[in-house]
Amino acid sequence: MADNGRIKGFKKFSQLKEKKDVEEIDLSDGNISKDDLPMNPNLPDNKTKKLKNASTKALKEPKSVEKEDKKAKKTKKANESVTRIGKIAKFPKNSKASTAYNYLEDVKISKRSIWYLMIEKQENELQMVKYNNKEGVNLAEFVNELKSYYISKYTDNEVVCEQINGISIGGNDKFATIGNIPLIEVDGKKIISKITEDLIRLLSK
Repeated sequence: MADNGRIKGFKKFSQLKEKKDVEEIDLSDGNISKDDLPMNPNLPDNKTKKLKNASTKALKEPKSVEKEDKKAKKTKKANESVTRIGKIAKFPKNSKASTAYNYLEDVKISKRSIWYLMIEKQENELQMVKYNNKEGVNLAEFVNELKSYYISKYTDNEVVCEQINGISIGGNDKFATIGNIPLIEVDGKKIISKITEDLIRLLSK
């Protein structure tokens, strides 16, 4: 009932803070067990059932997806480090020829667009590998001709000719190694840079 705009029996907040002694009541009359009390949770019997943690399998990303993501990141990183110049794919220094070849296969690079792989090994060795075996030149023969060209070009400089003559060339029509490249400069640049540029210029067309 309302009395002068107030609710009968309403107490101020200050009154609610006051502590009063509460008489304890014994709920047990000797016949009621704790299981008979109202609102007793219906928990499983520990003797017969074991609690199991909820499965988080649905929340975890499938391993196949994780592998695909890692492969995609790896492929992206490799893509950023490979330089494509005409028909040549130039790989980072000290790459393995087999790894470079397999990479182009994995990313499905057309053999019509890339014919050769080029890899610089350390500071005195270059490798050329054919990616398209049906097109292009015989690599070992071509590199030998390039070496002969340098010797004739710098014939007036005995020191340079002697150094170039010491370059070793191995391989076959599909693979060529250019080793023992001297650490000298010709035309204002290192000879290995000169060979690299000339190979790219001649084979990338």
